[in-house]
Amino acid sequence: MSAAPTEQELAAVAEWSASYLAGWQPGKPLPFSFALGEQSASDVAWEVSRDQRALILTDPASGLRVTCEAEVFTDFPAVEWVLYLENTGEADTPVIADIMPLDMTLSVAKETACLLRHARGSDCKLDDFEPLETPLPPGASTELAAHLGRSSNHTLPFFNLVTGDCGVIGAIGWTGGWKAVFARNDEGETSLRAGMTHTRLRLHPGERIRSPRIALLFWQGDPLRGHNLWRRFVLAHHSPRVGGELQQAPISNAVWGENLTANQLAKIRWLRDHDLPIEMFWIDAGWHGDAEFRENSTVFNSDWWRNVGNWWPNPTTYPDGLAPIGQAAREAGMGFLLWFEPERVFADTHFTREHPEWLLGPIAGNYLLNLGLPEAREALTELVSALIAEGGITCYRQDFNTDPAPFWEAADEPERIGMTEIRYIEELYAYWDALLARHPGLLIDNCSSGGRRIDLEMMSRSIALWRSDFQCWPDFDVTSQQAQTQGLAPWVPLSTGCCDRPDTYAFRSALGPGIVMTTNLFEPLPTEHFPVDWERERLGELKRLRPYFLGDFYPLVGWSLSHEVWAAWQFDRPDLGEGAVIAFRRPESPYPALQAVLQGLEAGASYELRDLDSGEATLLSGDMLMTEGLRLTIADQPGTKVLVYRKV
Repeated sequence: MSAAPTEQELAAVAEWSASYLAGWQPGKPLPFSFALGEQSASDVAWEVSRDQRALILTDPASGLRVTCEAEVFTDFPAVEWVLYLENTGEADTPVIADIMPLDMTLSVAKETACLLRHARGSDCKLDDFEPLETPLPPGASTELAAHLGRSSNHTLPFFNLVTGDCGVIGAIGWTGGWKAVFARNDEGETSLRAGMTHTRLRLHPGERIRSPRIALLFWQGDPLRGHNLWRRFVLAHHSPRVGGELQQAPISNAVWGENLTANQLAKIRWLRDHDLPIEMFWIDAGWHGDAEFRENSTVFNSDWWRNVGNWWPNPTTYPDGLAPIGQAAREAGMGFLLWFEPERVFADTHFTREHPEWLLGPIAGNYLLNLGLPEAREALTELVSALIAEGGITCYRQDFNTDPAPFWEAADEPERIGMTEIRYIEELYAYWDALLARHPGLLIDNCSSGGRRIDLEMMSRSIALWRSDFQCWPDFDVTSQQAQTQGLAPWVPLSTGCCDRPDTYAFRSALGPGIVMTTNLFEPLPTEHFPVDWERERLGELKRLRPYFLGDFYPLVGWSLSHEVWAAWQFDRPDLGEGAVIAFRRPESPYPALQAVLQGLEAGASYELRDLDSGEATLLSGDMLMTEGLRLTIADQPGTKVLVYRKV
């Protein structure tokens, strides 16, 4: 089952573009909607013009200009666009309400089954990113939405609408509040509407705003084929790159920030001296502000949160600043990651004292730095950029542990509902873009209480290195790592799991393009009994498997949190003729074997499969692997098996 685009799929997106964008004329449906005063957008007497990438509609009565800036891709059956609304008149516009940058209807026969595939977002729970399916029979409707202003809080901003043997994958690129409504009428026609949660505003003369980004990818065949087309599209067009090369999710060693410089340097030396292939030395929260040093500090027993807003190295723990850490990491062949939480400002910190006019709130002791004010965004850019340069930071980790929607809503004026959020999100992107421009090669780690801000715009600029805060707690259930991988992989190709114990089952549960080895393994320093050889072997295994995680993803069993079943999946690189099978027999599974039917192979080819633990090799045909399947046997409970294969 190849995930390469077909001529029919590419023709489908070209036809869609001709109807909705390039060939649009008054009287035809628009791919977006809103109300302008008492009129709907489709009823306005628009003056139509175009440039190379945009459909431009101007209302001569109000002066409202709508620019639909779109890109129709030629290498994928995909199209995406952003709306820009601008007041070119001399007076306020009429009220613009319910701006939906996606509003379209699919003609679906009444007897055709219609299914919405989607997923939970992150709620710091075991079931984070659980794949979900909602049937849409004639007469049914359903709504997906983010919670409280963080884009993947509770719900991922992606969907796959399956209509018979074809469908469309959609994404909402907006790092704030959004909703998507799917409705099917009694005749079977299915409508899709998506945009911000609330908009009802007037634009002043000269004002211009943008909408969420909308992306659609059209597929035919099997839904899983559509998901793999989507993975390839995201890797090609919505993943961070440097000099044209895809940025790599790193192998990281994460340590707590409230520690002495000498201890941090000792950890770097230990990693170097034991020849462990750590690529990123990660200092998390607790390094900043003026709090009194606490021995054996952790995220749970320290007051790190009271210093959110004081962005300078604690002079007690880092008297010479962060430069010695960055230099030591660089000399050891590692990058340097540093945690920040710049949008949240706690009471009685720097910004509350120096620039209260830049703050929204407070709510429960927290303020929000109003990035929608250009002067606030520019000041933050200067502050953080200086720390990046001084410390030699190669990965900027941005956390965000508060829900912004209540702050935005409280700040909105009547008939300006949504404006605070719009300006905030526009400037958030400008802030990240400025950091990337000033520091070529900088990697951004997108964290927001874990994975609560995963969306198309953030994926284009960053990688989620910490997918959920569920793994913050010691001895967390490693089933969560398996579940997160299987739930995220159809939508998000790049992310990393977490391993907090020297255990092969736990390590492989977190396998992916990179990994985070956490502080629980390395505090204060590993003892002489620490299994260094195990660690070196496991990290070497990940580096061997790493290319496969950029391939097509095939779950070999259904998603489950039960300890009584197996979890298993396949990553396939058809361009290399290689791939990997990763399987887990969970702790209470009574089943010692699984018959795994592989996918994506060439039926007429032969494949050598090699067990990474035993080294044993088997030669089987692609036809047999995709029909009868491969028998996987694991004696241990829990236990794990990794096979790599190559076409011969």
